[in-house]
Amino acid sequence: MHKDKKMFLRGINLYFGTVLTGKKITLVIGFFLMCTLYGLGQEGGTVFGLPQAHGNVDNPEINEASGLVASVAHRGWFWTHNDSGDGPRVFLIDDSAQLRATFRLEGVPAYDWEDIAMMERDGNSYLLIGDIGDNRSERPYVHLHVLKEPIAATPQAAMETLPREQIQSFVMRYEDGPRDAESLFFDALDSRLYVISKRELEVGIYATPLPESVTDTLTLHKIGTLPHVFITSAAISLDGSEVLVKNLLHVFYWKREPGESIQEMFRRPAMQQPYQPEPQGEAIAFAADGSGYYTLGEAILGIRPVLYFYRRL
Repeated sequence: MHKDKKMFLRGINLYFGTVLTGKKITLVIGFFLMCTLYGLGQEGGTVFGLPQAHGNVDNPEINEASGLVASVAHRGWFWTHNDSGDGPRVFLIDDSAQLRATFRLEGVPAYDWEDIAMMERDGNSYLLIGDIGDNRSERPYVHLHVLKEPIAATPQAAMETLPREQIQSFVMRYEDGPRDAESLFFDALDSRLYVISKRELEVGIYATPLPESVTDTLTLHKIGTLPHVFITSAAISLDGSEVLVKNLLHVFYWKREPGESIQEMFRRPAMQQPYQPEPQGEAIAFAADGSGYYTLGEAILGIRPVLYFYRRL
């Protein structure tokens, strides 16, 4: 087999986590075409500019960055984590994509961490880590880990361990059965967690109130759908007024109207924003100061991921 074809097949198989036959790859190509078609015809204008490369993620420990969120405690820096296959740890990177600190979560499982979000309560900032990946849609329960945002002791890529008692772990289930998902965010205006499924032709939007302490299993109720497919990340601005959702080829943007719920907002068509497709691009985050948004992909086939910034116009 030709070397380039082998590399292509390997890349596709790595992304989908399974070995794909020629017939299945034909379906995948059709699927990507649908991604393109589903990204067309959105209403509204361009709010953000073209991508600016801010730096390469050179640390080999960050090889499958799957989530991204702006830090509150470390202004201008970001939290990220790896996809399935890694241990329970989060990385703090600066705006040049350089590793500043690593925190390991003691006693916390990491089946398939897919997205990370920020929440502020009682004057404190918290990280929300979604163990929500489920490629085969067979997990009866998924998990959300909540912890007060760590403070890096030094700026020299230090490694620290967070004790289990400092971490809350919520068990969640979908009301309509298991779903694969890679996207979540927390809305401070209604204190609800939102999860967006991944693989349906019209992905589901799910929501649940997030209590301050761990209770019984949380039910993710379906509140709507989006006419998009293969959603890989979502983000909300700190003030809750803007939402970003991305798939492999597009970034979609909503501006929330005063008094409008997330459910009502998602009923309106998105405004498509600039996006330079990345190798396994799975992460998006607003800048903490609202000046734009960042995206980050995974390392694949020897290509190191780049932290891209899209400045607000």
